[in-house]
Amino acid sequence: MKHWIVPAVLAIALIFTGVWGYQQYQLNQEYMRHMENIYQKSFYELVGNVGSVESGLAKLMVSGDRSQHAILLSEISRQAQAAQMDLGQLPVSHIVLDKTSKFLNQLADYAYFLNKKVAGGKIINNKEMENLMHLHENAVRLNEELTKLTAETLKENTGWGELMRSAKTSFYEVSDDIYSKQFVNIQKTGIEYPTLIYDGPFSEALDQKLGSLLEGSTVTEQQAMDIALNFIGPDRAVRIEKSSGSSNGILDTWGFQVWVKEEPENPLFISVSKQGGKVVNVIGQRKVEKEVLTIEQAMERAAEFLEEKGYKGMEGTYQQTFDGISTINFAYAQDDIIFYPDLIKVKIALDNGRIYGLEARNYLLSHRERKIKEPSLTMEEAEKLVNPNLEILSSRMAVIPTEGKRERLCYEFKGTLGEKRFIVYIDANTGEEADILQIIDTGNGSLTI
Repeated sequence: MKHWIVPAVLAIALIFTGVWGYQQYQLNQEYMRHMENIYQKSFYELVGNVGSVESGLAKLMVSGDRSQHAILLSEISRQAQAAQMDLGQLPVSHIVLDKTSKFLNQLADYAYFLNKKVAGGKIINNKEMENLMHLHENAVRLNEELTKLTAETLKENTGWGELMRSAKTSFYEVSDDIYSKQFVNIQKTGIEYPTLIYDGPFSEALDQKLGSLLEGSTVTEQQAMDIALNFIGPDRAVRIEKSSGSSNGILDTWGFQVWVKEEPENPLFISVSKQGGKVVNVIGQRKVEKEVLTIEQAMERAAEFLEEKGYKGMEGTYQQTFDGISTINFAYAQDDIIFYPDLIKVKIALDNGRIYGLEARNYLLSHRERKIKEPSLTMEEAEKLVNPNLEILSSRMAVIPTEGKRERLCYEFKGTLGEKRFIVYIDANTGEEADILQIIDTGNGSLTI
């Protein structure tokens, strides 16, 4: 009579087992995604830090200012140390990373040693400069190999998770995955660093100070939502929902997701500052099948967009394009002076010309009316202070930010050294070399480092 009880109990047990198994599967997938993100972050930070090290060493070849040497050496030491830490976090056998790790460690220590020497009032001698040139050559080779690895992984759509699943059991055993193969190739490039004598450990990075606060009254969540809708365009929006708010350093924001008519499957994220009610970020995505607009047309459309939104006097500086989306940097210009602290980034799709990204944080924290005093030096006097190795192509006046979040009035000189392009900033009042930027031309546009 109760013959159905046992099958029912078994069926219930089977259901619970299936639910439990599915939950475990979900947890495992979540863990794999989490680790994939960590490894991707470490790898791309490694690529970025090695690129910055190479650029910093190149700038040392151009700089003729001892104070600038100290700044560059400090940055090189910090970035080389950070690159070594990134390298150590990758799930690749240490046997194929040994030589690369040793190179980064030695470079970090040597840069620190020279920084201490320069800070003590001494100069970099010819032998030490020769050592730095050798280290730069090795950094160039390492950067080239990492760039190749980046391109290959994107081409083959290979993730670090796949490497984890197929990893060798032995910690020192070399796998045959794309990552290990490329790092083996890096070992074979012959990183031959000079014999260096140095002392002291890695120095701590400078603390960053905060900039000025937004002005204006505090806005409510409803007011912020209205601001977001108005910014996107009420005729475009079909739905808006509150997202998690965030603290962007000194900028607390309300966050919203907005669905638009033309692409309801790709909502935009928009953040509005609680202080002053200003749009801080717009983040969207779009798959561009075919590029229609030229870069010049995209920059013109992006400039018109900023003008429509109340950002007057913005001048396009640099741009990069990835997958049909162009990211364009704009800085505020007034009376033939460009103000780099007042920076806005705009992302625009090259097929339909619509805006899919905005980053206005720097502009909001920096922009104000400024009274520029007559500088102590003329353009001609400042030009004489530029290293004669640099062939100057253009010049103008600019205001640049400093590490202490202050501003510095400078003369901006763009020029070349061999095939490399640089921008040198000479303080318009003291004549000091305030900064050096290297312009990197990529297949996707130009950027400065």
